[in-house]
Amino acid sequence: MALSLVLAIALAGCSGNPFKSLSILSVSINPTELPPEGGQVQIVVDATRGDEAVARVTRYGDWLFFVSYTVRLAEVTAIDLEKKRWKGTIDFPPNHTSRDQRYIIVVTVRDDHKQDQRIKEVIVRTREANRSG
Repeated sequence: MALSLVLAIALAGCSGNPFKSLSILSVSINPTELPPEGGQVQIVVDATRGDEAVARVTRYGDWLFFVSYTVRLAEVTAIDLEKKRWKGTIDFPPNHTSRDQRYIIVVTVRDDHKQDQRIKEVIVRTREANRSG
């Protein structure tokens, strides 16, 4: 009896809590602003459970949206047995325009046929904004 309880807890820890519905608990992106040269940001996603996590990056302008790319996040061990964690990095290109470049990041965690999403933003500054700031 005690052994089966330990195994159930261990299995729950490996896949998040199977008794909770799928929900993203937090999304952390650091940094959220980059210099004109662009650069890399780190993303960390915690969810109650899930099979995979991806981040879809879209750059947008005044009225146009440009789908750039999708990044699959790697599952890592979370210290808290009640959740699952994914991490990854996203590379942003330099900004050669006269305006800040805004990027929308749609983070999606999937589990079977269910999913949950969160939206975050990253800005790649323009050289003019850096000189005036």
